[in-house]
Amino acid sequence: MGTRNWLKLILIAGITLCISTLGIAEEWGKIMYARPKTIIREKRSMNSPIKGGLIAGQAVKTDFLKDGWYAVFPLTEKERVENKALGYVFTTRLESQPPKSSEAASKGGKPAEDTSTISDEKENISINMKSIKFKLDDSGKEAILIEFDRFYTPAIFAIEGKSARIVLDVANVSSFKKEWALINVGGKIIRRVRCSEDPRTHMVRIVLDVEPSKNYHVQPVFSEKGNIYMLEISPADR
Repeated sequence: MGTRNWLKLILIAGITLCISTLGIAEEWGKIMYARPKTIIREKRSMNSPIKGGLIAGQAVKTDFLKDGWYAVFPLTEKERVENKALGYVFTTRLESQPPKSSEAASKGGKPAEDTSTISDEKENISINMKSIKFKLDDSGKEAILIEFDRFYTPAIFAIEGKSARIVLDVANVSSFKKEWALINVGGKIIRRVRCSEDPRTHMVRIVLDVEPSKNYHVQPVFSEKGNIYMLEISPADR
């Protein structure tokens, strides 16, 4: 296999993720993928308050279909309990396969025309990123903590190889701080954090440059107290 080192991600807990190379068992419900600008509602109504949003191609577990609305859950949710849902999404905003426009959207390109546009498509779902911090604990785990103004789950994927990195995309960010452009954290796993904003789409890409000679567990966690999204990374044996 040569001398190349590969980054292996083992997701052991967390919230909604979109990593196409990872197989996830459907113990119940159906895994579906969001269309561009998909909104999560508090109830099954267009007039219901917005609880969050999904990036194009982001995967969720769906169930409890009623009146044209799915209850949506994190892929890692094991219990089939409706009150554990993230909220509700109208059926036309979800597809059984990742939309072809996902790649273009993540790169800041123009998505393909969406013929199923409804009123949700016209709404502006902005997210405020308040802070990005690095955390190291005594067990050797390292983490990036991102503070939002409400519930939000970034899209996440990994790039393998000698320049291994973990990438998080945050859509429609209302503010971006210049000091986030380069954060030298000096960790043993996370070398540095790089952030950039597409001024046209207002998508912020957060890149974690990681040590490529090791394998890792990657655990995403969201804390409702303070609206903190944490991506915790720890060494794995294999």
